[in-house]
Amino acid sequence: MSYQVFAVTPSTNSDDKCDATGAFLPGAKRFADAFGGSFRSFNNLGSNAKKDFLQTVSDGPGSLDVFAYFGHGWKTQLGSAKIHTDKDMDALVEALKPKLKTDATVVLYACWAGFPGGFSTKLQEKLGPGMWVYGHTTLGHSFANPNVSEVQGVRNPKFRELFKTSDLMAAWAESLRYTDMWLRFPIMWDTYIERELNAIRLLGIWKIPGGATYVFEWAKKNGKYDSLDSINQNPSGTVKDDANRRKGSWTIGEQLVISWETGERENWPTPIRPLAQPITGVNGFSARTKHTLAGKSQI
Repeated sequence: MSYQVFAVTPSTNSDDKCDATGAFLPGAKRFADAFGGSFRSFNNLGSNAKKDFLQTVSDGPGSLDVFAYFGHGWKTQLGSAKIHTDKDMDALVEALKPKLKTDATVVLYACWAGFPGGFSTKLQEKLGPGMWVYGHTTLGHSFANPNVSEVQGVRNPKFRELFKTSDLMAAWAESLRYTDMWLRFPIMWDTYIERELNAIRLLGIWKIPGGATYVFEWAKKNGKYDSLDSINQNPSGTVKDDANRRKGSWTIGEQLVISWETGERENWPTPIRPLAQPITGVNGFSARTKHTLAGKSQI
C-alpha cells in the first residue's frame, strides 16, 4: 500500500530571492513524486497569504501519512504561510489535523522551525501524542540542512536533535546533500538511517593490512517509495581489490559483509571508522585514504 503524502509550498519568490523557484517548489515536487503523492502551492504574497495557505491545506487530500511544508520559518513561526501567533497555529491545527492519520508525520522544511521549545514542539503538542514533527533548528537550505529535530509523544526523550553529538554527523550532512535521504528519513527507522551513514563513510579508497587497496562504490540513486520495506533497505554496493585481482560486493546490516567473487568473505564491525577500521580475524587496522560521494548534489 502506498503512502499518502501531501506537500505545500509558496508559489512565488520573496523579495529578490529565488527561494520558491530554487528550493521550495522543486523540493515539494520531488517529495511528492518520490511517494506517489501530490503537492500544491499557495499565494504567499499579499494580505491573504495566511488564508490561502490554510485553504490549501484544507483542500488537500486526507488520511495522510506525511504532510510536508516547504517555506520560510522561524523559532515560533512559519513565515511564508504567515502563521505568526498561537491563534494562527490553532487555525493551522484545525485545518491540518483532520487530514492526518493518528500516527502521521509532519515535516517542516523551514529554517528554525524545529528549534528547542519552538514551533515544532508546540505544533506536535497541539496535534496529539501520536504525531511526529520534524523541523530545522538553524538557518540553512530548505531540505539539505543537517540540523534537524524530532518531536514525538511516544518515547523519551520527546525532543531530540538528530546526530547533533554523533560521530556520524558529517555522514548525515553528506547524505542529505548527495542522496534523497532528506525526503526518506522522517519515515525510516533509525537503524537503517545509521546503516546508510556507515555506507557513506565506507565509500572511497582504503589501505588494508597486508598491502591491499580496496575501492568501495555505491550507486545510490533517487528512488520511488511505496512501503516501509522499500525505504528501510540495507545499503549495498561493489568493491574491488586490484592488487589481488578480485571483485566483489558489500552490504551493511549489523556489520559490513564483503563477498568476493572468489567465494571469500570478510566482516568489518560497525560503525565504520575511516581512520582505524578493524577487520574481523585480521591483525591491524584498515584506513580510508580517499573519500568519494554517494551521488550528485540534491540542491
